[in-house]
Amino acid sequence: MKKTYYAIAVACLLLSSCKGGDIDNTEEITYRGDTLTVAAGSPVLTKVTTSVLDKEPFSSEFRTVGTVQAEMGHYAEVGVPFDGRITTSKVMLGSRVRAGHTLFEVSSPEFFEAGKIYFQNIRNYETAKSAYERKKSLQDAGVVSVRELEEAYAGMENALQEKAASEAAFRAYGIDPAKMAPGQAMKIISPINGEVVRCDITPGAFTKADGDALLAVADLSRVWVTAQVKERFIGTVTKGGKVEIFTEAEPETAIWGSVLNVGNLVDEQTRSVQVIVSCDNPEMKLKHGMYVSVHFISEPKDAIVVPSTSVFQGEENSYVYMAPENSGNVFIRRQVTIGESNDDNTRVRILNGLQAGERIVATGGLYLNN
Repeated sequence: MKKTYYAIAVACLLLSSCKGGDIDNTEEITYRGDTLTVAAGSPVLTKVTTSVLDKEPFSSEFRTVGTVQAEMGHYAEVGVPFDGRITTSKVMLGSRVRAGHTLFEVSSPEFFEAGKIYFQNIRNYETAKSAYERKKSLQDAGVVSVRELEEAYAGMENALQEKAASEAAFRAYGIDPAKMAPGQAMKIISPINGEVVRCDITPGAFTKADGDALLAVADLSRVWVTAQVKERFIGTVTKGGKVEIFTEAEPETAIWGSVLNVGNLVDEQTRSVQVIVSCDNPEMKLKHGMYVSVHFISEPKDAIVVPSTSVFQGEENSYVYMAPENSGNVFIRRQVTIGESNDDNTRVRILNGLQAGERIVATGGLYLNN
């Protein structure tokens, strides 16, 4: 854990500074189990400072990496539904477009044939409808039988269904059949409002229906940042919590966001949970696909917090040194359960093992270690 690494680093620095033997604790300290006694007048006592614990506001903080993406429904890749040749481009990289705006046009024999069938279905329906209405008026006059009228009605319904199927096919491709004209080029329109962020359109180039998307449109005025949060931190992340986003281009400038969703699935390999952060992006500093640093900060809560220099890591558990009231030169090693540290690793939250009002060794505990 990063907090124990900090304490170990401090320990190494202190040991190096003491090289030469200014303090030999092998003779100055007596150990009995978890209790140790420092000889009266020992210089070890001058190195040790203590403090009385009290609850204080503490915000859980940690950093992780995240990936920027457009909000759901605000990013669209655009291809073509039929094979053909690009005839005209209406946009370029960076163009602002609205939903329904024509992006480019394609000359496609397949599209022409589909349009021909569609207009034929319209004519068939109009003919069948006229035949039904004519027979209905004749049936009212007793000239046409009920059976003939029913057959005319069935013919009209079949023609209507074929017409509706053709219309639905075009709408599925983003084409408004009401605006089509016989023999026209296929117009590829934007499905959303936004900016053209990728454009691979070359007039005259041949394109295929099963090929790669030729163009991407995105609205990045508000984006999502998908962060991977380790299991041990997930309890400190709450929906609506404030988050700082930092880019590599401006590592000192925070872009604020809020937690939109905390995932319920743990990745079996990374042991992390996906957290989505939503944030405004009016200056477009966050780009689709960009890697960013995500700084989570929880709301302050009262907790027992100790200096990182107070905590040591044993073979199995973390521990601190207690300094009982009026004990003078007697100290007790006590196991504790540690939580997260603050952002600069100088303070550590204690989850279990200490209570307010108790006195611990704040600094110099290194000299008490056996």
